[in-house]
Amino acid sequence: MSNLDDLKNSVRKLPELSEKNYSLAGYIAAGLISLSGAFFVYEILFRGDLTFSAQWNMFKSPLIGPLWFVGLVVMFMNWSKFNFSYDTYEKTTYASGRVEVKRDYDIISWLMGHVVAPILGYFVLVPLFVAAVIYYPLMCIVHIVGSIFPYVLSLLVIGIIAAAWMLPPKADFRFRSYILVAVGLFFTAAFSWGGYAIHTSAPGSTIQMLADTQGASGNNDEFSTGNNDSNDEFGPAATEGDSSDEFGEGTTEGQENSDMDDEADDQFAGVGEEGLLGCLPEGTTTLEGDMDGFPIEITITKNDSSGDVSGVYKNVKYGTTMNLSGESLPAMGGDINFYGKADGQDWTFYLSGTCDHVTGTAQSGGKEFRLSLHKKN
Repeated sequence: MSNLDDLKNSVRKLPELSEKNYSLAGYIAAGLISLSGAFFVYEILFRGDLTFSAQWNMFKSPLIGPLWFVGLVVMFMNWSKFNFSYDTYEKTTYASGRVEVKRDYDIISWLMGHVVAPILGYFVLVPLFVAAVIYYPLMCIVHIVGSIFPYVLSLLVIGIIAAAWMLPPKADFRFRSYILVAVGLFFTAAFSWGGYAIHTSAPGSTIQMLADTQGASGNNDEFSTGNNDSNDEFGPAATEGDSSDEFGEGTTEGQENSDMDDEADDQFAGVGEEGLLGCLPEGTTTLEGDMDGFPIEITITKNDSSGDVSGVYKNVKYGTTMNLSGESLPAMGGDINFYGKADGQDWTFYLSGTCDHVTGTAQSGGKEFRLSLHKKN
């Protein structure tokens, strides 16, 4: 019976690889992990932007609901330690100089002191205070981790590569060769997939990541729609004016349109004679520089001196673009504002200076980024 059991056990057991084959499997696995890990680290540090920032406005964070509930539980557990009820008193001073203080029994004052104030205190102030005490230290940790996350992740990958070379010779357990090959293939696939994902996409939450996913077709729908609405608004009016001469109304409609055109001409009178708009030649000018250290290009097309400008934002690192709609009013002194939309985010660029040295800011999603550009040679 024992011989039969031994035979069954031997059939169920996987054969061990020889020491020579085990060493070869170890070198192959470590080599694959090293190559895929090096590719992953390169993409993390030089191609992608995996940093993220904290949301300092607690009321815009999805954590506000759960943390408020935690604060509510803390409030109920310490109910007796809080007291928000109060009474109001009225003071009467008599001619003799005697001062009499009596409790005010006005119904509004009583409701404020014994109903409204306790409700706000117990169910709003205390839970929000507890939520803030938990939330902001947590955001400090998120901010620190977010700023160094790519480097920490890179060190972790390098540690796994080092372990792939150092640990296999010390392993002494059954089926170690098969486990080594499986682990090697797992990390190789994981690192390769991670590097490829960063290389072909734009993860992250910074300016370059938001704008890079938008191709050349990323027009600002808001301003495109605005121009169409403007045409639709003036087009029917002109048509009505022409077709209503029979009834004597065409002159009035046409006069209104003419007045509005005159106002538009007056609005842009003098535009293009000073500032950035004034120094730009008619046609296309390409500016290059950086946005908070990230290389970009902005191509500005100036059609005439009426303030009609447009632009194209280009991400130098990834080669993607975003169309911009521009304006420059007399009150802006020749400065140019550009508006665009990318990846569901509205962008506003404020540019000033001369074409030899342009400075400004870009704003989107509550964030602001500094621009420094110069004319491309």
